[in-house]
Amino acid sequence: MSSVRTSPVHLVLVSVLPVGLAIWAMLSPDVVLSNDMTWDFVYNLSGAWHLWNGQVMHGDFHDPLGFLSFFPTLLGFKLVGLTPAAFLVGACLVSLVAFLTATLAAMRRLPLVPAACFVVFVSLLALRPANVGESLTAYTFAMSYNRYGWSLLAVLTLILFIPPRDNRRLELLDMAIAGLLLTALFYLKITYFAAGLALAGLAAIVSPHVRHRPAAPMIILTVIVLNAVAPWNHAYQADIFDAVEAGAVRSKLTFHTNNFFTNVEASAAYVAAILFSAWLWWGGQASPRLPIAVAGIFAVALFVLSQNHQTHGLPAAIVIAFLLYDHLRRRSDAMASAAPVLMIFPLFVMMASAISIWAYHMRAQDKSDLQLVAQTNLKGLAVPIERSGLLDAFAAGKPGHALLNWSRALQPHVELTATEYVDTIIEAADLLTDGQHRPGGIVVLDQVNPFPFMLGWVPPRGGNLWSATGAPIRPANEVFRDAEYVLVPKFSTEAAWTERAVKAYTEHLSKHYTKVEDTRSWTLLSRPPRT
Repeated sequence: MSSVRTSPVHLVLVSVLPVGLAIWAMLSPDVVLSNDMTWDFVYNLSGAWHLWNGQVMHGDFHDPLGFLSFFPTLLGFKLVGLTPAAFLVGACLVSLVAFLTATLAAMRRLPLVPAACFVVFVSLLALRPANVGESLTAYTFAMSYNRYGWSLLAVLTLILFIPPRDNRRLELLDMAIAGLLLTALFYLKITYFAAGLALAGLAAIVSPHVRHRPAAPMIILTVIVLNAVAPWNHAYQADIFDAVEAGAVRSKLTFHTNNFFTNVEASAAYVAAILFSAWLWWGGQASPRLPIAVAGIFAVALFVLSQNHQTHGLPAAIVIAFLLYDHLRRRSDAMASAAPVLMIFPLFVMMASAISIWAYHMRAQDKSDLQLVAQTNLKGLAVPIERSGLLDAFAAGKPGHALLNWSRALQPHVELTATEYVDTIIEAADLLTDGQHRPGGIVVLDQVNPFPFMLGWVPPRGGNLWSATGAPIRPANEVFRDAEYVLVPKFSTEAAWTERAVKAYTEHLSKHYTKVEDTRSWTLLSRPPRT
């Protein structure tokens, strides 16, 4: 068995430059650019705003995600104030956590260059502005929990399946990191936690360094599972079950089969890795544990992807390349010299993250074709400048014949562009702050409620943080208990949800609210003055 003596100092020195440059590239522009699904970015700010106001997740407001999806942004609020840039600060903090845990894991398992590749790979993955599986220039910041989850799951996978190669007896450090990562994944998103548990169970079967001292890992795993089912997490579990009952789980086999074969090139690479590891075992050059581990990691990554919005991209499965590299480099034949070729896979994912980050930096620095938000707590948010008048034409009910071509020329994959969405919420914010309406609770019959954060008003309790297909319809007396105002969008980010909500709450709204404003994009309802 060969020895790995990667100095942690050398590893940090090699890795810190690209990660530091990436952090600088994200933080140095004086605007935060969002050009796609901006409401999902605002969703994260909204969740952190609830926490900022002392509200308890899964009690005062509801969402199937864990609080760690919003906690980094909350820390950003504390560091840089109530601004969209707080999200970027939070993402940088998560990237630094990934950097630290990956360094501690990789320095005992991999030589310097592959270890540095791994550290940079997971650090940039948490930081990149575009989701894995989407265009590198789709700067949504949406679904940040998936980028965080993939990054932390990759570190956990490395710890579980690649044995340490030194004699420093730091098994307890590995166990502590793995335990903390599993706990973090639980409070981030339940699918990543389930994936982590599945990988831990698989490692207990096929990883000798996990099996040789089973007592300590079993104790840690038992404590983590007991915490997950403990009474203080029952409200979190209830939100998860509510989402499952509402249809949030993607379980249609034909949908997943179509996605698998639509992205056949990426799927083929992983299948080839499984077949190659099986060939090594069949030829007596590897234990059967190797193909089982490779197939298991791939299957778990597919499970996580099946419950994400994206249809391709398996960052955690990139650890398979490191696992095969570790096996081949310890051989004494010609295959050992071919092992470094496997680093092409993490290198390309790392390059994709770097390109996305640098392209974002250059785009955000050039504000000549950006529309900037100049008021509310969204000040500093930038969206692309678009040809104006499309919403006005629809609102006026007199569209010209060219309007069809104009609307389809944008080729959006969502119902509003980022610019249209920002235009509508700024219109509503101006309405609410025109001096005619006192601050109060606001409920919006749309996917996300941006206004409490935008205006600095106390957010209402009782409702969903994210409302869309797959989200439960909550009782009206819970949703509207703190609401002085209700905003109904005419241009919704998901028209089907708005229609469903209006239908469900019409009786309650007609009894307790009156229409006070009717603008281009909104209908504003208000509680009558209490007597």
